[in-house]
Amino acid sequence: MPARFVAHTYVRLFILTLAAILGRAVPGSAQVTLSQWPAPLQLYPRDQNSQCTVSISGRASSAAVRAVSLVVLRNQQRYRYERVPVEPTTGRFGFKPVIRAELAEYSFLLFTHHAPANPAVDGLSVGDSVRVAVRDSIVCGDVFLIMGQSNAVGGSDPNPYRNEFCRSFGVNRPGTPYNPADTAWCLTNTGEGLNSLWGVELQRLIGQQHGIPTAVINGAAPSTTIGEHTTRTEGRPDNLATLHGRLLYRARKAGVADHVRAMIWRQGEAEAQGNPGAYEQWYPQLYNHWKLDYPNLRKVYHSQLNLLTDPVLGAGALRDYQRRSKQSFPDNQPIATVGLAAYNGVHFGNEGYRQFGQELFRLVARDFYGATDTSNIESPDIQRIFFRTPARDELVLEFNAGQVMRWPADTTLVNPGNGNRSQLALPLFMYTDYPSGEASFIQSATEQGNRIILKLKKPMYAQTLTYLPSYYQDGPLGYFAGPFIRNRRGMRALTFFRVPIAAPLPVATDLQAVAVDTSHVRLSWNQPVDEVEEWLVERADSTGQFRQLARLPGSVLTYNDFRRLPGQATESLRLDALYQYRVRALSRRAEADYSPVVTASLRLVLALDESEGVARVYPNPASDEVRVDVPAGWAGATVRLTLTDMGGRVVWRRSEQVAGGELLVRTSVKALPAGSYLLAVEHRQAVLRCRLVVGR
Repeated sequence: MPARFVAHTYVRLFILTLAAILGRAVPGSAQVTLSQWPAPLQLYPRDQNSQCTVSISGRASSAAVRAVSLVVLRNQQRYRYERVPVEPTTGRFGFKPVIRAELAEYSFLLFTHHAPANPAVDGLSVGDSVRVAVRDSIVCGDVFLIMGQSNAVGGSDPNPYRNEFCRSFGVNRPGTPYNPADTAWCLTNTGEGLNSLWGVELQRLIGQQHGIPTAVINGAAPSTTIGEHTTRTEGRPDNLATLHGRLLYRARKAGVADHVRAMIWRQGEAEAQGNPGAYEQWYPQLYNHWKLDYPNLRKVYHSQLNLLTDPVLGAGALRDYQRRSKQSFPDNQPIATVGLAAYNGVHFGNEGYRQFGQELFRLVARDFYGATDTSNIESPDIQRIFFRTPARDELVLEFNAGQVMRWPADTTLVNPGNGNRSQLALPLFMYTDYPSGEASFIQSATEQGNRIILKLKKPMYAQTLTYLPSYYQDGPLGYFAGPFIRNRRGMRALTFFRVPIAAPLPVATDLQAVAVDTSHVRLSWNQPVDEVEEWLVERADSTGQFRQLARLPGSVLTYNDFRRLPGQATESLRLDALYQYRVRALSRRAEADYSPVVTASLRLVLALDESEGVARVYPNPASDEVRVDVPAGWAGATVRLTLTDMGGRVVWRRSEQVAGGELLVRTSVKALPAGSYLLAVEHRQAVLRCRLVVGR
């Protein structure tokens, strides 16, 4: 017997001895009926404050009992004492001690206090206490449920992990009628029923790393269909004749059905072997049953199947539905089982089940225990696939944000039976328009954060892409053992089936950047395409680091990068600094490559001809009236103003008189459309020119 369990036995002996010291159990003493009292080894679900209330209540049947007291021990040390009088007419009493969710066991000792009618007969003195109940090994923690078929039952460990803070409830013996009397709490891996090896691994890690006791209740049954799991008896959902009812019955008897944290679901092999469409048909109803009967269920960890050997084309679509379950059910968390260790074509060795428990734990720790280890712990999930260039010779595989993707080199497989080695390359298992399309079309792969860029051997016009076949029964092993797309933490990507490939978006090859006086840089391009939903505009300064300036609607093909925006005190652009610009087309399904980079600079002097003068015009940009400074010799003179647009067309000509005391000429631009113009001011043979921007 493990040392911890020997110690556990001595603890219970200690509690009984202490109870004997604190109070006498006397034959014929007043009886107490308990209506609420902890069960042996019970786990109480913790609340948002990481504690729970243990309700204790009962009734004293003798008028001699005047009070009842409760001693609470924490790890054999006195933790709390409370004494309450019994109600004179009913004899009722109650306690509500609070215990914490921690790696500590609590014990409860209940005593009655008497005023005996006949001390000589009762053998008691006034004030004596009598121990009437003792319960030890009580904890506060979290509850998780497991459902599914054989991989949810999950392995048999010859040296199972046991710990007093890992609990379960009831008995799970698939294939035999359920005994309604099997409603006892037990320690995990002590023979009371089937315990998932990976579920125990989850419990072990939660206890060791986060200090919270757990109860895992497993209702899985080998070779069961999703239809069998979905069956629910209306009006009697805990019907023991159904798989759903058996698990619910145990959860209700344990008092935890309203406090289950998560459901861990591993199933689908039965459908993938012959009826894959049933999975998508039944799963929404199964999910609704869980949410109905476990009202505070927060997460469903939804396992995606591994590749089986049965030749069923729809198995790939079934796995893809499991991958996409989060789209329909936001609290679902898909987790891949491809690439787990010790796979044999259907099941796994203990190494693979432990690995699953460890990978599951990281997700549970993030979702329920505030763990900071959250980077790349999810199975990468494909988000978009699109052609990168109009030439259709590059494909972008984009996975969920934050993933750091890895494309494997050729994988060496070792046959465990004979030690023979063989190599397989991932391009053999990527398919266009599966199953009638192509494979081996990839020339090379480049890793770019959450994207993998595939260089193709030739331009392609495929509509869909599939990662890993629906089934696999070839090769040296007879089942699929790699290679796999992974992230930097070794989490394998969820397999995907016939994901649409988006057509390429246009590259803005004609981008132009023109500096307009000292006010702004005007960008323009001409790539109107209906599929473009947005244009991303970026700018880089002398550091060469591009930063986003704007996201524009797809119908907009110009952008003004102003030196200073209205209401801003600081300048966005500096005079005489050289800036680089680029744009790219975006849609929900695809992204284009960036345009060629263009440059522009705001110059202080912007004369059109060095032989001519440069006028100072202000405000610029203008919206109502502008003023133009003129030389002192023009005081009081009448000057001619000519305004042309950037295409050289005359907008208007007018004459204005120079204000003698101010050496400036005023003119209105109120009626002009917004845009850039050239303004010429003439007096006799002299001409001053400047650029003028009209804004609204």
